[in-house]
Amino acid sequence: MFWQGKTVLITGASSGLGRGVALHAAAHGAHIVATARRAPLLETLKEEVEALGVRCEVVPADATDPVQAQRVLDRAIQTFGRVDVALLNAGGGSALVMGETTTEAVIWDMRVNYDTAVNFLCPLIAHMKDVGGTIATTSSPAGFFGLPKSGPYSASKAATRILFDSCRVELAHTPLRFVTLFPGFAYTDGINPEDIPVQALIITKERAVREMVWAIEVGKERHMFPKRIRWLITLAGFMPTSWTQRVLTRFA
Repeated sequence: MFWQGKTVLITGASSGLGRGVALHAAAHGAHIVATARRAPLLETLKEEVEALGVRCEVVPADATDPVQAQRVLDRAIQTFGRVDVALLNAGGGSALVMGETTTEAVIWDMRVNYDTAVNFLCPLIAHMKDVGGTIATTSSPAGFFGLPKSGPYSASKAATRILFDSCRVELAHTPLRFVTLFPGFAYTDGINPEDIPVQALIITKERAVREMVWAIEVGKERHMFPKRIRWLITLAGFMPTSWTQRVLTRFA
């Protein structure tokens, strides 16, 4: 019953995990506000959602632009009156090696993964802090370590993780809930399985979506999955920094 009648705003909804969560929420009675840059894919999502008997407003936008982000939220409020649940899922990245990349490439990685969350987070808090709701973000286990070939991506996800931790503290007196999701590797269009050193660490997109919607439904503050990823990150947290650096250097 969590999703029934709620308005759910999802960024990065045109494909992958964002699209999967949108379809799950719609199948359980939620109205959807979907945004991403690829308008044709949003239109096909709209058709699938409305075939489930609920409404879907699609707003093509670039989440790196705060003006466009505000326009998406304004459209959601104009259409449905309010936003009850938001999933800040827009993001991405590419392999960048420090010492070989450029200033512009590093900053762009931060914009794609950090700015895209902040541009929606601040106006959503202003809209929701008095009436309540859930704001979730798709982070990554990479945000706990400076992974080889992924330093800028790891940094951007670490920044988002810490920002959401601060939101929980500063807005604990409000009816807002903040959920940080840490999906491991999942079979989506954005992943090349050959880039993953251990194939057993990859899960299906359907499994990842189930984990995400469960965490949002129960209001779990932080949810990392699958368990084997969570165990590895937890174990590494108990190890000396010099040890984890040696292991990561071998992977590099």
